[in-house]
Amino acid sequence: MLFGTLSDEQIMRRMARIYGFQSKILDAQATGNGDDAERTLELAMTELSTLVQQPGILERPRFLELYRTVITEYEKYYGVSDSVLSIQRGDIFQFRADVFAVLDDVTDPLLEDVMLPDLQPMQTTFPMTMNRLVESSISYLTKAPHRHVYHWLSRAETYFPMIEQIMQEEGVPDELKYLAMIESGLNPTARSWAKAGGMWQFIVPTGAAYGLDVNSYVDERMDPEKATRAAARHLKDLHKLFGGDWQLALAGYNCSPRRIQRAIKRAEARTGRKATFWDIYDDIPRETRNYVPMFIAAALVTSNPGAFGLEEPKPGPRYEYDYVPVSGMIPLATIAELVGTEEATIKALNPELRRGTTPPTRDSYYVRIPLGTYSTFADNLAKMPEVRHHATQSYTVRRGDSLGKIAKRYGVSVAALKRASGLRSTTIQPGQRLTIPVPRYETIKPSELLADGQPASIRYGARMVRPIVAASQPKTATRRPSIPVVKASHTSGPDVEEVEEAKASPKEAKASAAAESSKQTRITYRVRRGDSLGKIAKRYGVSVNSLRRWNNIRGSKIRSGQRLTIYSAGGNVKQAS
Repeated sequence: MLFGTLSDEQIMRRMARIYGFQSKILDAQATGNGDDAERTLELAMTELSTLVQQPGILERPRFLELYRTVITEYEKYYGVSDSVLSIQRGDIFQFRADVFAVLDDVTDPLLEDVMLPDLQPMQTTFPMTMNRLVESSISYLTKAPHRHVYHWLSRAETYFPMIEQIMQEEGVPDELKYLAMIESGLNPTARSWAKAGGMWQFIVPTGAAYGLDVNSYVDERMDPEKATRAAARHLKDLHKLFGGDWQLALAGYNCSPRRIQRAIKRAEARTGRKATFWDIYDDIPRETRNYVPMFIAAALVTSNPGAFGLEEPKPGPRYEYDYVPVSGMIPLATIAELVGTEEATIKALNPELRRGTTPPTRDSYYVRIPLGTYSTFADNLAKMPEVRHHATQSYTVRRGDSLGKIAKRYGVSVAALKRASGLRSTTIQPGQRLTIPVPRYETIKPSELLADGQPASIRYGARMVRPIVAASQPKTATRRPSIPVVKASHTSGPDVEEVEEAKASPKEAKASAAAESSKQTRITYRVRRGDSLGKIAKRYGVSVNSLRRWNNIRGSKIRSGQRLTIYSAGGNVKQAS
């Protein structure tokens, strides 16, 4: 059993545990115990995120049914729902998995023998490298554009004007806006298996480092504007960390920057020069390997869909609104009623709100309402009868809690929390009940709900159209020469993916010069667990030194999943054991 892979019995037991959590959630909700419901729901989500990473789990109907059940409960609890600004929620992650699986089967993935037929790449700050990985990604994107690309282009009309303005203000290359497409499908409420959230897929610690607050009432990773500004600053920091290389910066955005730095050190020790993303390709996780090619493909295709034979979909709604400061906890349903719209519209404009209400705060909280409705909101609010708010709520201390954590979670000070709970020190125990102060008033008049401050109307300009590729004149079009590709025979074993005639391109000709004969076939072999250079050399009738020379290997270390180039006469290709 591979490390981290669960047996069928373990998977079934974990699924049973999640169903048990589901039962406890319903019991807690029935008795009005919100703290227990929330705690148990988080446990269920943690178990779910572990299971979803198991090989083949998404093909199991029982798991998919359980997944839908838990996700639906999560959405209901936090008041998250699909709306006019948020559709096809979370589908980007399965799409990326499908694309990356295809890219894993590309022979000679880094070979730059490709050209876009009849297309001319434009100059960009981010290097739009063309190789077989990018070519395969483009093919996948354009094969069934209705599945994802058309959704992305529709949402681009909604969010790109805002993203473009923030990117310009932060000094980030405009083409990085396409990163939000492959991160979330431009969906502000997307959540990944790894608990990353929002349009730019921040995990909680990274989001917090860039000012995105996550507590019981708000998750600012879901705020399109705040998250975009945080992403721009994070990308700038990564660009600086990796010596001004934007491709490495993107790798660091997807993966741990420390892991990328370790891969860079290994590559530079191997090559004796400054490493690029393509130098570390074989030393980084599968998703990160394919992440940069997928970004390049998405940028090329969606910047000029007509050049790839795609239609222009119906544009999504404009992202525009009135920004209104309020005080106190106001249900979003009430706000919707006051402005004459649906609650779903208010939720769509304020995806960071987790509980269907504005958060308790001593300062103003700005809520988004449809553009041009502020006067209606203020007038109708003044006519409402007095609104009664609860002055406190209770919280049961859990293992690992501290007053600081709890205070931050509910947006109050430690001193206020101690006062409300009658505490003389900061010592608390699991099971102890605390009183959480919310607004200090119990009954307030409608006019007092409007905080001090002025409302603002936010309207972004039109989306900037800047094609990264444009159609060339037919007479200057350059096409990639056809490379004869022959599928490996069944006798060559399951790990021999494809064989090609040596000298298929100038780069391949140079590589094959090390082979003993120009008539030899070129084989791409994927290393399996338990392989060694000696075993592979014996299997294909070549020397270990030749294997090292062909693959620029200094020692004898190889790893499972690594691709090796082998030049062998047809008669030397043996059955893989």
